[in-house]
Amino acid sequence: MTVQDEVLAARIESSLAADKRTAGLPIHVRVSHGDAFVKGRVEYREQVEVVKFIVSGIPGVRHVDTSEVEVAEEDK
Repeated sequence: MTVQDEVLAARIESSLAADKRTAGLPIHVRVSHGDAFVKGRVEYREQVEVVKFIVSGIPGVRHVDTSEVEVAEEDK
């Protein structure tokens, strides 16, 4: 991960923490060449879309991969 990727990852995590819809969720982000890979757990499927929307709106993000986000309601 380059310094630019680290800065972008920090910006993404800060944006997710600041949004009331995603604040407090155990979500971590890794960035590689502008591609954001999101990992963690959310309560509902809709939250995955919210995460994707927030992350894709950050300048410098080229692609958002949420395939490693688990959804709690789907475990039931």
